Amino acid sequence: MSFPKQILIGGVLLISVLLGACSPPPQSEIAAPPAARKFNYIGEITGTFGDEALSLPVAIAFDLSRNAYIIDQGNNRLVKLRADHTFDKENGGYGLGFNGLSHPVALESDGGISFFILDQGNNRIVRSDYSLVFSDEIRFNSNPDLELAGKIADIAYSRFGNMYLVDPDNLKVIMLDKDYAREQELFPAGGFARCTIVTVGDDASAYVYDRELDVIYVFDSFGNAKGTIKLEEAGILGDFMVRDGMIIATDKERHEIVVFDLNGQRLMATGSYGSGTLNLSGPTGLAMRSDNLLYVCDTGNNRIVIYELAAPLP
Repeated sequence: MSFPKQILIGGVLLISVLLGACSPPPQSEIAAPPAARKFNYIGEITGTFGDEALSLPVAIAFDLSRNAYIIDQGNNRLVKLRADHTFDKENGGYGLGFNGLSHPVALESDGGISFFILDQGNNRIVRSDYSLVFSDEIRFNSNPDLELAGKIADIAYSRFGNMYLVDPDNLKVIMLDKDYAREQELFPAGGFARCTIVTVGDDASAYVYDRELDVIYVFDSFGNAKGTIKLEEAGILGDFMVRDGMIIATDKERHEIVVFDLNGQRLMATGSYGSGTLNLSGPTGLAMRSDNLLYVCDTGNNRIVIYELAAPLP
């Protein structure tokens, strides 16, 4: 409820304000919480790009020119769209060779110059440049120093050149140095129950989501544990980012976008199951473009949905 900013003088006016404050809100306010109005739907990206229609997009990132790079998981490829969302190029396609992809699940960028694809089916990370040329790779099963036995579920890249790998089967998060050598393992007090997602905040801290406990563990840029965030009323997060003191996440179980503060308090949310402009279906990856437009992978609907913040975040 918002209150008038000006000082009210006069008995009649004061009484009317008090009565208005005590009256119930309009029915539309009850049906649509204020949080739902914080996001403004702008449009969506869907259809055929290159040889195939967009199928199960799961991750998105941007370069310095606002071109979009999308992991099109259903077609095992990386797609590049121009800033106006027109098709530019693609690379990948199902395969076990150097230029093939098999069930890619995540995409990270070093600031818009190189892009790192988590090629889960091939147990590797592939690096691509902005022209979608695959230049090198990190193979997990041929690098005993990494000590990774399970499928890597997610990756994150910091501005210091560190890369974080999440191994949920073995309850590990490994930090690599800029030469992709194992530097250390992130380990919270008591250990992980089911770590699945990692991201790096604008303060260069690493944030690891534990799906089993509805907790985000926080580590400093050296890998030291520094805090825990217990999420309020969370389903199963598909992805999240930490930006300006807030956690902006997709919830693939509740089919919504949700914002938490750094204490885990739920501030706002929008979305419900469906295929309309106000709906989502199992959303996963998300990214903020440099013009502050939020791009969300609406995976179950084979599209990218674009939002702007219609009001300042609290």
